[in-house]
Amino acid sequence: MNVLLDASKKDTKLPAITRAAVALFVTRGVASTTIREIARAAKVAEGTLYRHYESKEDLARDILETSLATFTSFLDRKAREHPSLAGRLRGMSEAFAEAYEDNPDVARFILFSHAAEVARLPKQMRMPRNVVLDILKEAQAAGEIPKDADREMLQAMILGALARVLLAKAYGDLKGGLREKAAEAATWLQRMMGVA
Repeated sequence: MNVLLDASKKDTKLPAITRAAVALFVTRGVASTTIREIARAAKVAEGTLYRHYESKEDLARDILETSLATFTSFLDRKAREHPSLAGRLRGMSEAFAEAYEDNPDVARFILFSHAAEVARLPKQMRMPRNVVLDILKEAQAAGEIPKDADREMLQAMILGALARVLLAKAYGDLKGGLREKAAEAATWLQRMMGVA
């Protein structure tokens, strides 16, 4: 299952365009990639791209927004398969691992471009940080973490740790499959949060 791409677009040429664009964006950067190169890699006419997007920057922003929204929903679902904070941390760890392994190029694209593009995304867009903040608020209400805990700091620590695992994998520092490492990553998150 591809958790990072919008399933509603699967029967169009957009998945091929997205895959080609992401592969080029990740290896060469958005600035160094041309519409012609994307069209050639996707095996579509340049006009096909321009029918959907005004520029490669619009394409990159759409890929980021769609993939991030899809991942945010997936992260929320995986976390909420568990009733406790400890279980939800495991669900989040599994979600990050599964999303990366299902489509490493899109995951790397989100990781590498998110910080630079976040200000351009719709303000009302639900992001992974919102999922984590909601879960932490519920954990405070349930007495799993102190009521006065700084949720913003905690969500930054959780997402920072999970993102860093993906970056280590992307840079080749972390060997082996991430799905196999998800439980161990969750254990360390649980210890960090004091809910192990």
